[in-house]
Parts: sequence; structure tokens; C-alpha cells
Amino acid sequence: MVMSVELLEATHMVERLRVAELRSLLSSMGKNNKGLKKELLQRATELLQKECGPELLSAIRKLYEHRQSAIINTRRSQAFAVTPTSEVIAMPTADYLSEPNAVMHNLVPEVQMIKLPFYHTLETIVAPVPLVPNCGLKLQTSYITFCLTSSQWAQIKNSQELNSGHKSVQVVLRICYTESIGVEDDQYPPKIDVFVNGLYCLIQVRYSSLKDGLEPSRPCCPINLTPLLKKNSENSVSVTWGNYGKRYSAAVYLVRVFSSTKLLEQLQNRAVASKEQCRLKICEKLCSDPENEIATTGLQVSLICPLAKTRMSVPCRAQLCAHLQCFDAEFYLQMNERKPSWTCPVCHKPAAFEKLQIDSLLSSILQSTDDAMKEIEYLSNGSWRAVREERESSKTPDPALLNLNSHAVLLEDVVDLTQCSTDDDDDQW
Repeated sequence: MVMSVELLEATHMVERLRVAELRSLLSSMGKNNKGLKKELLQRATELLQKECGPELLSAIRKLYEHRQSAIINTRRSQAFAVTPTSEVIAMPTADYLSEPNAVMHNLVPEVQMIKLPFYHTLETIVAPVPLVPNCGLKLQTSYITFCLTSSQWAQIKNSQELNSGHKSVQVVLRICYTESIGVEDDQYPPKIDVFVNGLYCLIQVRYSSLKDGLEPSRPCCPINLTPLLKKNSENSVSVTWGNYGKRYSAAVYLVRVFSSTKLLEQLQNRAVASKEQCRLKICEKLCSDPENEIATTGLQVSLICPLAKTRMSVPCRAQLCAHLQCFDAEFYLQMNERKPSWTCPVCHKPAAFEKLQIDSLLSSILQSTDDAMKEIEYLSNGSWRAVREERESSKTPDPALLNLNSHAVLLEDVVDLTQCSTDDDDDQW
């Protein structure tokens, strides 16, 4: 049992962590790390009160010490700050306008933006730089200028066209919080507007209310600059944003955009759990306490996707999910293409694309059964049975037919998993 003094000290440390650090803490403990700081803080505090242990305390202490070290280093650097005239950054791939309200301060150290499954980064055109407020005005404007190389233009020109009509290789602007550690999700500042070479760039933003200073709701997707760029001259991007005390960084990347269909192909090629691996997971669940089952009743598994409410075609789940229940990979990817959340619909824990895995055993069951079958149950003898058929066979039969039919029903309802496939079948997945 953790002493109250240690608990109070840990609570004090948690309250002083920033968003990135809170997300890192929750993620390391297998908890949902999405949401605003208030929600993250509440989740971390509840975790501390309910599951406090040596591992959690150690993780909190390390993050807190790293935070304090970053504060000390920041104060030291500010004590030896250079004069304003030398604060403009000159980079090989980009220059920044020198107007007083457009000065970009030092490059943000180690700002890392989260990897987006639908956007594969090909090149960094402008590394993350801070949007620095000037003169204390609420509405600020920051500028970035850059030139594209002939090679970059060739990649854009030769790329395939998406259903939206845009090229699959694009130049995009990404904006996130400025944090000292961790990986940052895209987040637009309040009142954001973007102009490219003096032309308005369309941004899809949603606000939960009209409250002054409110940030656009997530998800905030990369902003496609490509249609407004010039080929043989310098491109100027101006970002107008509301200064309400939070710090942001912006970067420009050359990316390849993927559709949900392409991601499904990638998943089928690289992330398929063999039938033997699936059987092993089933055996582990059968040996464990049934009360530990997160989202299924016993070892029953529905063949209906919890998202699409239709029969699954490509059953999958995240590698770290404890449950056997799957969801349809195709529909899950389509949903995240429209509105990224990457959350398991069964246990509501993070289920990133990189962690998804197709269940080849359940795939074979889906392919070998008719569409009328909605649910199955895994049994302790290494077999499975159709729950629907079992319920039908449980109806009171004609006494004259009871002895004749009972054995046949059992054989039809129960399928031996060790006999329904061979080693050669496993190699096909």
C-alpha cells in the first residue's frame, strides 16, 4: 500500500505535467491518451488513486524530473538570449520574412509531430518553427517562405490522382503545440486563416462553440498547400492565428496521401496473425478468469462488426487488446479516413494503424460459414460452435426424434479448430 505522503507527492507532480507528458504517462499505462488537458489530468489522477504502484510512481517521477530540467534549461537560454536582429532563421530549404511581425525565433528543439497513417512524409521542406506572438496583439500573423526543387515538383506531377481530384503527393502545412517532449497531434490555433501567395487557402475547421479564444475541434488535418504554389519562384505562406497564451509550431512537408483502400492492402500484406497465434490467444483467455473479459460474454465472439453492424469481412483488433472480439478492418479504416480517432470500438483503448492485426482464424470461420451465422463460441477442447444453432437445438424436440438427432446436432454445431486447417493453410495467411 502506497503511503499517503507518496500519493500526495505524486499527485502534486501530475498536476504540473503538460499535455504531452500526461499523454505519455497514460499511454505507457495502457490508458486512453486522447482529449483536452483537463480530461487527461482527471484520467491520470484517477489512475493514481485506483492503481497506484511502484511502476506508476516511477513513470510520474521521471516525467516530472524531465519537466523541471527543461524549465531550468529554458531559463538559462533566455538569460543568454541574442538580440532580436539575429533571431531570423536561415535554412537551406526555407527563408523567413524579416518584417517585425514575422520574425521566427529559434527552431523548436525536438518537436515531433505524430505520424499519420494516411500521410507518409517524403521530405521535410520546412522543419518545425514556433509561431511567435508580437506586440501582445490577439490576432497574430506569421510568415514562412520556401522554394520547391525540380525533384519535388516532379514527384507531385507524376503522382496518382485521388478521388478528390488532388494529387496523391502534396505539400502540406502542419501545426501542433510546442512541447519539450513527446509526440504532438495536429492542433490549429484559434481564429486560424492561411494564405498562400496572397490567395486564401481553404481549411476545414469546426468549433464546438463561439467562445472567444476557442481552438478548432480535433481532428485537425494537414493543410494542402499544393494547388496555390508557384513552380519557379518563392512561395509565401502566411498564418493568421489568435494569441491566447498557448504556444504553437508549424512545419511544411512533402507527403504521399493514402486512401483507406491502400491502407487495407498494407494491413493484409504485413499484419496477419497466423491461425496458431490466434488459437494460442484463445487458450490463454480460456485459462484466465472469465471476469477479466473486457468486452465479450465468456468466450463468445460476434461475427457482426460493432461499428458497421454488419457481418465482418476482414476481422482485426489491436495487438494489445485483451479481448477476442474483432471489428471490421475495412470499415474501421474508412471511418478513420473521415474522422481520425484510432480507438478500439470494443475496449475503447488506443488502436493505432501500426498496432492492428488481422485474425486469420476468425477470417477462415467467416469464409466457411453462411451469412446467417451471427455469433460463435470458442470451447475449451479447441473447437468452436455456432451460438445460433445451439440455441435452436435447445428448443424442446419431438421425443420420438430426440435420440436420433441429438448426436448429429452436436457434430454439426461443434468444429474442431485443430482439424479445420493444416500447416499449409497457415502459410496462406
